[in-house]
Amino acid sequence: MDYELVTSLDEVILNIKQFNTDLSEELDVISQLSQFKHWYFIPQINLFGPSKYIGYKNMNTSRYNRGRSKTGVDTEKELKIWFVKLSKDSEKSKKLMTELEAILACHNKKPRSNAHIHILKNGINLKIE
Repeated sequence: MDYELVTSLDEVILNIKQFNTDLSEELDVISQLSQFKHWYFIPQINLFGPSKYIGYKNMNTSRYNRGRSKTGVDTEKELKIWFVKLSKDSEKSKKLMTELEAILACHNKKPRSNAHIHILKNGINLKIE
């Protein structure tokens, strides 16, 4: 199966929402929460999503298929258009990592030790529906 990378921030937002829906519905992606390295946060919707899931068009847990045939390297390149990686030592990163830890703890998971948080670049305006 061929997977296309996202080409708009709207697609990323849809994927982040879908990822969080999949979590709330206890779908298979929960088993992989500790494997994701790059987490993306959108404050306007207060949601996180991992790059390898949110970086491909029309993603859901069944299409994600435990990450088969997908690479975070490709999604990272695409997501850099809209997001910036926070320094692990920054207060913002520490605060968001604590929030992510709390979300994952609800599923008895923890972020991996080398996980990174990415946030929207300054000046990017969203139309959230």
